Amino acid sequence: MGTLASNRKGYIVGASGSSYEEALTATTGTAADSQTGSVGTAIQYFFSTGRGGGTFRFTRTFLHFDTSGVSGGSSFQLQLTSTAGGSSDSNHNVVAVRHTAGEGTGGELANADFDNIDRNTAYSSATAYGSSGTQTISLNAAAATAITGTSHFNVALILEHDLNQEEESPLEESGNISNGIAFGSAINLTYTDPASGYTHKVNAVAAASIGKVNTVATANIGKINTVD
Repeated sequence: MGTLASNRKGYIVGASGSSYEEALTATTGTAADSQTGSVGTAIQYFFSTGRGGGTFRFTRTFLHFDTSGVSGGSSFQLQLTSTAGGSSDSNHNVVAVRHTAGEGTGGELANADFDNIDRNTAYSSATAYGSSGTQTISLNAAAATAITGTSHFNVALILEHDLNQEEESPLEESGNISNGIAFGSAINLTYTDPASGYTHKVNAVAAASIGKVNTVATANIGKINTVD
């Protein structure tokens, strides 16, 4: 099993809008870069009726992993720790998507990075997000390609409502849908390492079908009778 810690982690609170659509399409916000504490509103939709029409706002989390040393693998997952917020309610579902914040290379998050997300490149399906403990987000084939094929894996965590750009607010009254993240805890990319060891047929049996040769696991075999 391979484990890779995040290289950068932070969030951006989007500019408040006077409508749901305005909040969804905001192009700037307030960046909180290189976070180390617990933030109960790291992935959020906020709505307040207020006076004069109301206030609408989204918050998105941005993560970067240096994947220059990952050339293969499978079963990629993103693991982090939830704090405050969160719920089994489907309103709290989170989706991992591609982003280009921090210049796409793990640089400092900027206010103008808020809308640097690619909703057309989802790295996961909608995933339930609990109020505490380890949260595991299974990543898809698009994520695997980005992880093994580039040196920078940029993944943003947003609410499913944010991804879908729904026409109406998911809240009818003032309130918020918030998911917290313990940024001080490890945020890891985990995966199954690619197969290693002897990879050729033995007595016409494919290597994938062989677990051991003379009681020795294939992962520990480099040669058989001096043959690679």
